[in-house]
Amino acid sequence: MSYQHLRFWRNNRRLTSLLVGMVFVMTAVPAFAEFKPRDRKPSSENSRAGGSRGCSSNGGIPITQLAPQTYIGKTSSTRPMLAWYMSSSQNVRFRLAVFDSANNLKEIGQVKEIPTIVGINKLELPLDYPELTVGKTYLWQIAIDCENDPIVRRAEFTVINCESLANKQFISIPESVNYYAKNELWYEALEEALKTTDNGKLGQAGAILVKELAQSEILMGKEAYLKDIQQRIEYLQKIASERI
Repeated sequence: MSYQHLRFWRNNRRLTSLLVGMVFVMTAVPAFAEFKPRDRKPSSENSRAGGSRGCSSNGGIPITQLAPQTYIGKTSSTRPMLAWYMSSSQNVRFRLAVFDSANNLKEIGQVKEIPTIVGINKLELPLDYPELTVGKTYLWQIAIDCENDPIVRRAEFTVINCESLANKQFISIPESVNYYAKNELWYEALEEALKTTDNGKLGQAGAILVKELAQSEILMGKEAYLKDIQQRIEYLQKIASERI
């Protein structure tokens, strides 16, 4: 074999190895799965928003929960992470309640004053609250004072027993986000997505999830309620598009 042929063969081999490596890298990183819950049990009247206008800056986005609101979300965690958007850094009042056997709400723990930042805020269920119970449905609420008129946001979720999560190992954040999104576990999916961000940012994975959340909300109820839902969907879409 001549020197030129040997050199060509070696270069061709390097190019082939490089292309194979690129294909492996591209296929090893999965695309983020869409959050498209099939089971969307409508939430109760308790979750309807109050004081939806005013007390906002940054393009007119008020305090917005990053969680299903028109239907009951799901989590397998007994201490889920809760998240919301703020356009100001004022404190919020956090409450948690559980639905009892008669479908009445019973408050859990004490009301907490939570300091916030502009952008995405995260709260893991505080340790002085009891662990949540599998099979129970809960309501979490955040509220702020705005020109002497409180704005209240509420969302409901159920703690489910997800046996497939036992000893589940993930090799990457995209993989874990995909898994939770496909299994309709909103709270875990968002928590994983936000692990790659800081300083109140949503990030790419979080933006995709929030966009899907907006599309998953159910349009239902009277005309006034439909208007509030449409407004919330617009806020979620704006938060997602700007990756705030």
